[in-house]
This record gives sequence, C-alpha cells and structure tokens, in this order.
Amino acid sequence: MTTDELIGFMAAFCAALSFGSYGVPMKGEAATRVDVDPLVFQSYKAFAVLLISSILIYCNNILADEENDHIIDNANYNWTFHKWSFSDFTPWAFLSAILWVPGGTAGVYAVRRAGLAISVGIWSCVIVIISFIWGVLIFGEKQKSGALGAVKAVSVLCIGLCGIAYFSSSEPESEKKVDSRLKKVIDETTPLSSSGGDDTTSEGEDQVSLDLESFPHCGQPPHSHQTLHFHLPPLISKRTIHVPKYHLGLFFAFLNGLLAATIMIPLHYAPPHSTQGIGYSMSFGIAAMIVVLFAWLLRWMVCALQCRSVVKGYQSLPSFHFKDMLRPGMLAGLLYSIGNLSGIVSIQKLGNFMGYSLNQSSMIVSGLWGIFYYKEIPGFKNILGFISSSVIVFVGILLMGRDHQA
Repeated sequence: MTTDELIGFMAAFCAALSFGSYGVPMKGEAATRVDVDPLVFQSYKAFAVLLISSILIYCNNILADEENDHIIDNANYNWTFHKWSFSDFTPWAFLSAILWVPGGTAGVYAVRRAGLAISVGIWSCVIVIISFIWGVLIFGEKQKSGALGAVKAVSVLCIGLCGIAYFSSSEPESEKKVDSRLKKVIDETTPLSSSGGDDTTSEGEDQVSLDLESFPHCGQPPHSHQTLHFHLPPLISKRTIHVPKYHLGLFFAFLNGLLAATIMIPLHYAPPHSTQGIGYSMSFGIAAMIVVLFAWLLRWMVCALQCRSVVKGYQSLPSFHFKDMLRPGMLAGLLYSIGNLSGIVSIQKLGNFMGYSLNQSSMIVSGLWGIFYYKEIPGFKNILGFISSSVIVFVGILLMGRDHQA
C-alpha cells in the first residue's frame, strides 16, 4: 500500500465517521430539552463552517507565504499552496449555499422527527442516485456497461433503501406496550396550522402516542405521532390537510438528499483560481452565512405579516438558546466540515470510485448511532435487517462506482 492510498483510506474513514455522526447532536439531550428550531440549528452549523474555513485559510496562507523558500531550498518539494484573498471569492458559492441552507434545515427536521438512522440512510441513497444522474446526463460521464449496468446498480440501491425504511419503522410485538408516561397525545401546530377544534380531532388521538422529541432514548421506533393540521386558503378549498410529522420528516430527508447532491455542481463552473486548495470552502462559508441571514430576514417578514406587527413578528421568532445549543450546534458544524474536507482528500487520493463509495458508508455509522445510542430500532430481527439493508445499499454504491468510466 502506497502512502497516498494510506492517506486516502484514513481520510475516507474520517469522512464516513464525521458524516455519520454530525446528525447526533441534532436530537441530543440539549436539542430535545429546548425543542430547537431546525433553522436555529442550521445557523450554528453555518457559523461553524465559516469559522473552521477561516482558520484553515489562515493556516493555508501562512504556508503559501513560506512556500517559495521551501521550493528554493528543496528541489524535491511537491506541495503547493495557493494563497487565498477576497478577490478569489466566487459568486458560484452562493448557489451552493442556497441549496445547502434549506437542505440542511430540512435534514435537522428529518432527524428529529423521523430518526437519525433512516434519515441519513434516505438522503445518502438519494445523494448517490442524483449525483450519478448529474454525472451521466449533465457532465457526460461514460458508463462501462451502459444503461443496463446503471439500472442494476440503482435497483440494488432501491432494494436496500426499502429494507432500511421497513426495518427502521417496524415495531416488534414485545415493544408495542409502552410505559404509561408515553400515553399522552401531543398535538402541536405551526403558524400555518391550528389546533383545529372539534373538527380536527382524529380517531388516532385515543391511541398510544410516542414522540422522540420528548423521549429520544425510549427504545422505540423513531415515530413522531404528532400531526400537523394545514388549513387551505378559503379560495382554494375549505379542507384541512392532516400530515403526520414522521412522514413529513421522511420527505424532508429526501429533500435534503436532493439538494445536497447538487451542492458541489457549481464547483465545476467556478473559475479555477477560486477552487484551488480549500479556496472554495472559504467562499462557501461566507456565502452560507449570508444566505442564513437572508433566511432569517425572510422568516421575520413572514411572521410580521402574520402578526401584522414588525415587533411582534420579531418576538415570535424562535430563540437561539445560546447556553444550551452553542456547543452541540458548533459540534455538528465541526463534524460536517471535517467530513467535507476529508471526503475531498479521499477522492483525490483514491479516485472517484473508491473514495466516493467509502465516504457513503456514513449511513452505516449513523445507523449504529441510531441503534445503540438512541435505540431507534428495537428488536434483534429489525436491527439485523437494518444492517443487512445498509450493506446492500453499500454494495449498490460499489456497483455504481465500478461501472464508472474515468
């Protein structure tokens, strides 16, 4: 094994561990206690990404200043560092940030309402499939076995994804009797919904309800039985749409995967001088914070319109809970940044096929967190089925990568 391969495998392991773990603080004790708003948590992540990128750029610029001396003193010196300045900032980073901020916010909601294991499993599969489509249809990447090989790989992925969804939502007979402290039905509303009075009462309200927002370590399937009631505008219909938060969480996991698969597409169009080294990550960090600020401004405007008061609209915005959420929010951002940079190194050292495939093993890491830490998947049969399905998905990723023609 060469030195480059060793570095690549170590980076891939670090990327899988980081990407599989950065969702853990999203439903930790602190986030559960304050019921953190998804946009609040995403704001902490964006700030952490900017902070870490700034530190790395600072170190990079110091090394770039000393590079000429090393090159003069050592003819065999192979490392190169491109000094980054604000003139290297690329507007393409805004497109990446516009995709990442809402996608990451949706991901936070998915983890808290549907569960860590199934959410990461869903968006990892979606990322692989959408990235594959982008490569073949947009960038003209060739496949060794043509469309047939692609269909086989995607079929294996879908089989594994169905298994992940099934075993992460199954409830064994021995676990169907829950503690009496879980028998209280909580019916929450949003600014676009209401409690609905007598006409919104569903027949499921007299059944046992389990919500991981209140009991994240209860050892039950990650179902949020709370239901949102959306009242359609009178001009459209007088009907009320009832949406279970668990199902909404699954949809947001899919949405996060769809957006995350497109985040790095602008990198292909950015000027070469702005993507050398870690330059694009700095542009991305700056753009992400600006997009987050605009997201809060937009939310303030919506709340002000609903409250018919700018002051009341501001007061209705969710709290940042600095004392409780600063540490877990920054930790999630740190893990995401480490995973992102490690993934880039693994792809550079091992190639797109091996590096990218090993990075996606993060779904197995998140599955282990969900199984053994949050106890989202009860019962040995369901645990074995979930792990087997994750392995099937990983095999599908390997098939897809092997079929790629450089």
